[in-house]
Amino acid sequence: MTRFNVFFIPLILGAFTVLQAGINRRIAMRIGLPSAVLINACWLALTALVFYLCYYKAGAAEKFLTIPRTFSWWYLLPGLMGLSLVWGAPMAIRQMGAQSTFILIISAQLLASLLWDWRVEGLAIPPGKIIGCLLAWAGALLVIRMPA
Repeated sequence: MTRFNVFFIPLILGAFTVLQAGINRRIAMRIGLPSAVLINACWLALTALVFYLCYYKAGAAEKFLTIPRTFSWWYLLPGLMGLSLVWGAPMAIRQMGAQSTFILIISAQLLASLLWDWRVEGLAIPPGKIIGCLLAWAGALLVIRMPA
């Protein structure tokens, strides 16, 4: 896969983030947010199980049985964070609208990714990236503070 093709993955994922939260909000208006989250969780569990079984094909049972011996508490964090996105984004959209919700999410992602690259990956952060992050936060404040 070329760099050009990979470029589209974050763009598609960004659009999916907005669409998923907006659709979840619509579903929640009809059947309730807990039911919408449950539907998401069931779909994720099913697709994760199919992916897991296809990935390991032979010996899947043996690999599955090794999970409890190598399990750490922090393995739960990504799932809990995903749950908070599925649960929280529709509530935020209802209160402040999609644009304000996602400009804040994007700004937080930029800041968290800078901190991750610096502290976890040990990468140097060029001044241009810091300025870009600050500009995103300034834009977020403008979007949120501007009257309708």
